Amino acid sequence: MKLKLSLLTLCLLLFAGNIAGQKASELVYVDASELTLINKGFDNTELEYSRLPLDLKDRTREAVWSLGLNSAGLAVRFSSNAHALGARWTLLNNFHMNHMAATGIRGIDLYTLEGNTWKFIGTAQPNGKESSNVFVRNMDGSDREYLAYLPLYDGVTKVEFGADSGAVIAPPKKKHLLSAEKPYLFYGTSITQGGCVSRPGMAYPSIIGRRTQKQIVNLGFSGNARMDQSMAEAIVRVDAECYVIDCLPNCTAQIIRDSAYNFITYLCKERPETPLYMVENVTYPYTTVDVKSMNDLIEKNNLWKDLYYQLLDEGYKNLKYISTDGQIGFDNEGTVDGSHMTDLGTYRMSNYLMEKMGLEEYIPSEAQKDEINYSLRNVVIVLLIFFCGYYAFKIRWRGAKTQESTPDKVENQE
Repeated sequence: MKLKLSLLTLCLLLFAGNIAGQKASELVYVDASELTLINKGFDNTELEYSRLPLDLKDRTREAVWSLGLNSAGLAVRFSSNAHALGARWTLLNNFHMNHMAATGIRGIDLYTLEGNTWKFIGTAQPNGKESSNVFVRNMDGSDREYLAYLPLYDGVTKVEFGADSGAVIAPPKKKHLLSAEKPYLFYGTSITQGGCVSRPGMAYPSIIGRRTQKQIVNLGFSGNARMDQSMAEAIVRVDAECYVIDCLPNCTAQIIRDSAYNFITYLCKERPETPLYMVENVTYPYTTVDVKSMNDLIEKNNLWKDLYYQLLDEGYKNLKYISTDGQIGFDNEGTVDGSHMTDLGTYRMSNYLMEKMGLEEYIPSEAQKDEINYSLRNVVIVLLIFFCGYYAFKIRWRGAKTQESTPDKVENQE
């Protein structure tokens, strides 16, 4: 009996050791094309994992088209009973940037479903144009639902997901993020695309999609969200729950004057029943001291707001306006370089935008608590400043009264 127990224990230890040391090369892979791709706005794209309709290529600026080959926002849903999970993928460019983590640019991150909440569990770090890596090891082998976000600032030509040899990777069994409900569409800049978060799932449109269990279409184009007509035509092809237009960081005041009216009215005319959110330019931390940039930002936001009111007067009823005061907090800690978001920045952005979009019920309670604490702190600071000012004034006033009364006393004494 003792011998049998010892042999069983040894087998279990050997099995556990094998799983614990599982390498990406030892996994058995399934092509992502056999699973479920989500968050894709168009079927007729140049690459399986790109973002723009092929028939618009000839009318789209080259820079925009190139960015459209990035897989930002795209994700794969699947289920598995794996003990270890990994990915193997071929990058389009093997792109690098100095101010963004490789895991965000070229990596893939993985979530699992806990109840009705998606929980992050690991990142497959890129290690070359032909990348392979493990997300997570030592799981218990129970059936789970998974969600994997593809690279933000690079494209992929092939994606596979791998598990230990005794496990199965299959299409999803639960309907989370797979309902027939309309997606949220986001059109914007590098910030919308995901710059410069640490991993793909932290782009703010993806955070909003996960929380609401709705698919999103990420049309973020780094440095190139300038309200091109071809982009307006692409946007209206998507029958979305709403359009979130967050493009001002890439627009000069002159671009707004020249292009904004035609761009917004085209969207409104083609999709009059679809709510359209006009989002102001986020207030960058460096504008605390950069006077010229602050004045430029104010001018752009004023033009944007004036257009909003003009269009309301002209009878467009589906427009909504989102100011961005406090969108990423007031402590200047939400960016990596003064303009591109960290994970903290996109976390705050998603909370802020969801509140403005009427999605408060989906904001996690801890985020709401943080916001309440943050607001209370600001109230306390304002009250302290007020009372300090009040008492300082009162002390000065009493001092002045004392000085005024002193000569009288001297006079009386004489």
